[in-house]
Amino acid sequence: MKVNSVDIFCQVIDNYGDVGVAYRLAREFKRIYPSKKLRFIINKTEELNLIKKSENIEIVTYKDISKIENSADLIIEAFGCEIPKEYMDKALKSSKLIINLEYFSAEEWVDDFHLQESFLGGNLKKYFFIPGLSKKSGGVLLDNEFLERKKKVEENKEYYLKEFRIDEKYDLIGSVFSYEKNFDSLIEELKKIDKKILLLILSEKTQKNFIKYFDNNNNYDKIKFVKLPFFTYDKYEELLALCDFNLVRGEDSFVRALLLGKPFLWHIYPQDENTHIKKLESFLEKYCPNDKELKETFINYNINRDNFSYFFKNFKEIERHNKNYTNYLRENCNLMKKLIKFIENIGGKN
Repeated sequence: MKVNSVDIFCQVIDNYGDVGVAYRLAREFKRIYPSKKLRFIINKTEELNLIKKSENIEIVTYKDISKIENSADLIIEAFGCEIPKEYMDKALKSSKLIINLEYFSAEEWVDDFHLQESFLGGNLKKYFFIPGLSKKSGGVLLDNEFLERKKKVEENKEYYLKEFRIDEKYDLIGSVFSYEKNFDSLIEELKKIDKKILLLILSEKTQKNFIKYFDNNNNYDKIKFVKLPFFTYDKYEELLALCDFNLVRGEDSFVRALLLGKPFLWHIYPQDENTHIKKLESFLEKYCPNDKELKETFINYNINRDNFSYFFKNFKEIERHNKNYTNYLRENCNLMKKLIKFIENIGGKN
């Protein structure tokens, strides 16, 4: 299918994750289709203004949707967001394709449901595109800017240490980005390691978990806790690439950590009836199917029964495994390559 214009829809609910992924996708479309018309349509811009850089991407708010005269050839509906009726009325008459970009999932049903068509009637086609970790899934967003940024940090570590004002030498540097939880077990395990360690604590929600440690920073001779301000996601990616290990939350940060090939733990978004644990277990079956202890470390981290001993005792082995897994993802699970191939092949080249 020939694409002359792209509209990407995103609704901000209660965090930066959805808009971060959707805007990252917009940047990739602009890189691949630099001469095509691209609009990023969002319900509110406050969060977007905190993460985006100045780029040649037109931003339209939902309240200004009536000003759009013509819908795009290709419409990306990010994470089941609602497209306003007045836009859809135009799209049904003149657009060619809607991609419903779903949330990441490693569950088995993804392979069968990915690229299923949702029938709208008329000439407009709609398909579900589901990110995942199998070759048959939609893959993960391996955007070009992230890969270049990762390489720069790895090749210029001393420069980036100075950029983040890390002047002392540390044996281990870790970042922590989490939902509400207790980190006493982590601190106790880090004490046992008996190395000089820097913990960089991100986001107000995470920092609340460390208040007692900030207040007693001088009581931990070899562990230093530092509160960090809010970063744009490109700056956050630099930090993740600089750290030796990362504790991350949500979806977008999780995928970045997974693609870095460094030891990490994932605090998955909590859901009712422990649905999130089932999703976590599905991920672990693909990520480390034969490592029972690593699986238990991830699960315990999410049910507040933390035990970090295996994670740090097997740090180098986990790092080797993660680098190999990153290579697998780069070779087989590049979401943008899969998406562009599908778009260009659907309905011929018309």
